[in-house]
Amino acid sequence: MLRKGNVTGDLKIGRKDDPLDRVEKRSAVAELLARDSSMEVTRHEIEAGRHIWLYASDEWSGFEFVYILKGTISLEGTGDDPVELGPGDYLYHHGLPEKEYFRAETDIEILLISNAPSFHLMRNELEGMMSLVVSVDEKDPLTEGHCTRIERLAIQTGERFGLLGQALIDLSYAAYLHDIGKVRVPDEILGKEDLLTDEEWEEMKQHPDYGAEILRAKDFLGGAAEIVKAHHERFDGSGYPRGLKGEGIPIGARIIAVVDTYDAITSARPYQAAQAKEEAIKELKQGAGTQFDPRVVQAFIDVIGGEGEE
Repeated sequence: MLRKGNVTGDLKIGRKDDPLDRVEKRSAVAELLARDSSMEVTRHEIEAGRHIWLYASDEWSGFEFVYILKGTISLEGTGDDPVELGPGDYLYHHGLPEKEYFRAETDIEILLISNAPSFHLMRNELEGMMSLVVSVDEKDPLTEGHCTRIERLAIQTGERFGLLGQALIDLSYAAYLHDIGKVRVPDEILGKEDLLTDEEWEEMKQHPDYGAEILRAKDFLGGAAEIVKAHHERFDGSGYPRGLKGEGIPIGARIIAVVDTYDAITSARPYQAAQAKEEAIKELKQGAGTQFDPRVVQAFIDVIGGEGEE
């Protein structure tokens, strides 16, 4: 038995509330528990419905051992014979030819043992993401809950639509950060209660381009940047900034357009009361084929348990 006085300099004891390092996003937590010159041990908590991945060897090459402590994850792309892992199950690799993606079927907790350094990759991505989130929240405090809801519903709709892997990861980032470009819109325009002038509206219409430019500065957000750039395009081609039409609009942007509209209608704002779910569904159906992709509208209605096609 170890006694406090017998602990030597070679023996390290870690307390659960005192990791070496920690990074947190609202839906995920990563903690660095132990590290030496060649190995890292990290613990991760991830909410149900989120998607995670193991890097391909061209992004990070090393050994990784993943042990499931709690919950269930499933390997994407395994068709009619899904691979699910639960508590006590594990997986490991020493370099992958391409990324492998997993879905958290429940809230999960995993232990990751890997060649150092790997924690910094996760930390850089999460901190990069959260720095952008903070800038949006500071600009418009109303966006915090809005962005979280948009991300969750967009992922569910994307899954319903059959998206997998990187397409869902890009959609998740884009949904959460779709309004990031508004940080470059002047406050007097963004917060104006009266109708915008033509010049002010033209400035407001630049925010998808601003958002895409901000996201492209981070390599892992390149796919999300293209979605954000197009999230105000309309299915009939009358949207902005490029007037894209139909399937020429990235599917992620078509999904965000529907989810964003639904959330705006059903959420209370200083200038409007929240409307009922049924009213929002009615507006989405009315906009199907003009503002929205009809297939996305139906997939979204299926997700929220609304009425089907009449």
